Amino acid sequence: MKHTINYKLTGFVLASALIFASCTEDWNEMNVNPNQPSEVPASNVLGAGMTVVAGQLFGERIGIYYAGTWSGQLAAIGAGDYEFRVDINNSQWDNLYRGMAYFVDAAEIAREEGNQNLEAVSLIMKAYTAHQVSDMWGDIPYTQAFLLDKEGILSPEFDTQAVVYDTILEELEAANSMLDPSGPAIGVGDFIYGGDIAKWQKFANSIRLRVAMRMSSVVPQDAASVLNQILGNPSTYPVFEDHSDNAYLHWPGISSNIEPWRQRLGTPTNKNDQYRTNYDLIERLKDMDDPRLPVYADENLNGFFNGYKMGIGQTSDPMNAQANVSHIGDRFGYDDEGFSPFMNAAQVWFIKAEAFERNLVAGGNSQEAYETGITVSLQENGISQDLIDDYLQRPGVAWDSGTSTNLEKIRLQNWIALYKQSVEAWAEVRRTDVPLLDKVSNDYAANHNRPPFRMAYPANEIAHNQRFPTDVVEEDIFYGIQVWWDTRTGVE
Repeated sequence: MKHTINYKLTGFVLASALIFASCTEDWNEMNVNPNQPSEVPASNVLGAGMTVVAGQLFGERIGIYYAGTWSGQLAAIGAGDYEFRVDINNSQWDNLYRGMAYFVDAAEIAREEGNQNLEAVSLIMKAYTAHQVSDMWGDIPYTQAFLLDKEGILSPEFDTQAVVYDTILEELEAANSMLDPSGPAIGVGDFIYGGDIAKWQKFANSIRLRVAMRMSSVVPQDAASVLNQILGNPSTYPVFEDHSDNAYLHWPGISSNIEPWRQRLGTPTNKNDQYRTNYDLIERLKDMDDPRLPVYADENLNGFFNGYKMGIGQTSDPMNAQANVSHIGDRFGYDDEGFSPFMNAAQVWFIKAEAFERNLVAGGNSQEAYETGITVSLQENGISQDLIDDYLQRPGVAWDSGTSTNLEKIRLQNWIALYKQSVEAWAEVRRTDVPLLDKVSNDYAANHNRPPFRMAYPANEIAHNQRFPTDVVEEDIFYGIQVWWDTRTGVE
């Protein structure tokens, strides 16, 4: 069955998403004339949503400039600022809601087609995107956000982040129960797993673990309930185990369909882009003699690793000059057929380790989970087993070693393994304050001791949504009230 797509939500148009899908066999099947109304199968709509969300979350502005910088992993050399542009802020919000609208539509068409697997995958992607959007902005329209056609809601109310979290946890649990390996095929639009239902089940439950851990400091009992349900019932709720389970969208590498960072950064043989690595990441990798360092970054022109250091006077710091700041490594930024990482298996092991260490889940081995998380991350980055074994014994890495607590070790290694998952890495440092990021851009350093707390709400949403909340507090654009699960004290 085919379905005519006619989006009415905040000006969404089909063409803006489908331009991504023009090359390779499966991608070619998604090619649609953007200038004419089209009847599009549900799987194609799903694929369009995936490319829109991947291009926005793991693209230049959010992936490198904003969340990449605020996570302490990347930086824009030169100004090294937190530039705010109204047009870009509007487009980021609009594109992510456009992606969710595609997922809503794909689920509805799949339901009409009787394809429960495709409906479930669409629900997973919608929930995943909502989690990322809520972690960036806080309270967002969600439960009423896609009801214009059905209920005539033009100005959806803003749900609290707690409501968003509860809703997406319910959606992900429902999706897990809907998925059936013997059921209908997902089709050409599955650019993440190519139709592997078992891996989609793992993805759904792994996202639930991530959501539960994020809220574990503000509602620990609710978080523990979710963590115990999943980890206590692995046959019903399977999760990621190794990097073959990673939810990565690999780009075709042809024409306009090359990986977004590579599209911005240029060729690996002539690296000169302003987007580089951050001091906070590079120094921690150097301190631990981490074998991922030459994978994550290049040596600078003077033959050593160095990241851009934020703070008062940063633009006059000679170590922040072009020749002295390390570029992003080829695997992450300079591969035409590179990947957009929605989630990886290493994080699941670190979530387990933290859940066991904090006794949110009883009876688990936190050290074993921690070491497995490190191993999975290093394996993904091509590190040999001999180097992995050696790294696990190094001071500051080895369990019970050094001056940091074991919980701090878990959180630091989780942050390191999240390289290129910038929104997630930024969320984790806001949740845990590990690593401590107290180096703030020169323009904000006089008044703030941490990177930004949240994205600023887009001007279009403020102007056109009549139910935009009147109690929103935004200071210095990116600060104000911390998001719901950010329970840190003494931060400003």
